[in-house]
Amino acid sequence: MDIFYRNKLLVKLIIALVTVNLTCIGFIWWQKGHDNNGHPPKKDISEIAAILSHELKLTKPQEEQLKKIREDFFVKEQALVKLIRSQRDSMNTEMFNERTDTIHVKQIARRVAENEYQMELYRLEQAQQLKTICTAEQLKKFEELVREIRDYFHPGKNK
Repeated sequence: MDIFYRNKLLVKLIIALVTVNLTCIGFIWWQKGHDNNGHPPKKDISEIAAILSHELKLTKPQEEQLKKIREDFFVKEQALVKLIRSQRDSMNTEMFNERTDTIHVKQIARRVAENEYQMELYRLEQAQQLKTICTAEQLKKFEELVREIRDYFHPGKNK
């Protein structure tokens, strides 16, 4: 095999491998940016707890209670999210069935709505629990932080 031919082959092979690598990296980067289910990543949740602790000047017992309240909420939330997703899947299956039972679909839709309502009740319960561990000064500061936290997680939605 000619040495010039080998060099050309190696150059083409290197260019092809670099192109494949850049394509894979670009795809992974794009996928990471679009892989959001509406909830903040776990590290951001702990980051918010740290910000709250710092900004509200929480004591160690308050920090522990905050952590426990937040963890309890997210456990309940995840269970309810899975249930709602399951119900919506069964509702979609039923809706696009050859013989759709509209009464059954409406019953499933009502259960989904009731579970969404339950989610809001969990949020209310969490807020009430958080209010019990804070002093009056902390509550005033917390009220200001709520909007900042919301804007942090959904920057494009709020104007």
